[in-house]
Amino acid sequence: MIRGRSWVARGVRAAAVLALCASTASHARAQNGGLFLLVPFGAHAVAQGEAVVADSTLGTEAMWWNAASLARLGKKELAVHHSQTLIATSDMLAFAVPSRVLGTVAASVYLVNYGDQAATDPVSGTEIGSITNRNYQLALSYASPVGKRLSAGVTYKFVMLRFQCTGICGNVPIISGSTSALDVGALYVLPTSLPITIGASVRNVGPALQVKDAEQADPLPRILQVGAKTRLPVASLTTAGASLDVTVDVQRSAALNGAAGGLGLILGYKEVAFLRGGYKFQPGDAKGPALGFGFQRGGFALDLARRFDAASAQLGEPPTYISLRARF
Repeated sequence: MIRGRSWVARGVRAAAVLALCASTASHARAQNGGLFLLVPFGAHAVAQGEAVVADSTLGTEAMWWNAASLARLGKKELAVHHSQTLIATSDMLAFAVPSRVLGTVAASVYLVNYGDQAATDPVSGTEIGSITNRNYQLALSYASPVGKRLSAGVTYKFVMLRFQCTGICGNVPIISGSTSALDVGALYVLPTSLPITIGASVRNVGPALQVKDAEQADPLPRILQVGAKTRLPVASLTTAGASLDVTVDVQRSAALNGAAGGLGLILGYKEVAFLRGGYKFQPGDAKGPALGFGFQRGGFALDLARRFDAASAQLGEPPTYISLRARF
């Protein structure tokens, strides 16, 4: 017997939030294939409707979206990225080291925590075990400029799934699995008078995730994302020391039931304060607006964001994202 919300109920909630499947069973199978790799990540990216594949200012968030964005990183960055959603608490610790000669190397550790639950004796009600549900990702990225306009990057990641119990847990299933994957990406600055950057990435290319004792392995959710970013030439903003950037992306993945898209706007002031807004277009209830704020001064940067998709509005508090960065 399990006290509190069961892991099945959490699966149903996750399916509703992600709008990727219609039942607990289909969600469980997809999660074994790394469904958490589809969840948006990073306060900077989320605030822009996830339209960031052509954004060269992501810092260590680029390890999730497009490693090529790391190629022209100006300083070392140590960052903590945190998110709180209805289904999980997620944290990433990331560190990036740029070199003018060798390019940029970055490493990260990512944990998705779906919470702990107690297993109790059906007769006495006493606690006899503890159930944990976690996803992990270890990643290593390398990115380098290729000439003046082109940047390229690659990320290797080791993905792990753990649903396990300590103590006496009866017929609660024990699930574990792991696999490796590669992401590759590129950025190119067009030779135009209006500053336009185009970007593309392919993520989660690798063997299917084989779960222990499962009859079949489940493929990772491969994602193709392409997009562009430009700065609008608004004279009044330039005079005031401000800027307005527009980003637009399209994503394609079988796990998303087809295509998804994003649109982002960034109003900046003297490269210190940033107001970001965006909208995610996606089949199901995962579509919706997002809003965020960024501040950077000296070697410190803070980004905050919230999503307001339909699924989260129905189930509770909107997801919150926080990123803290030290640059030196």
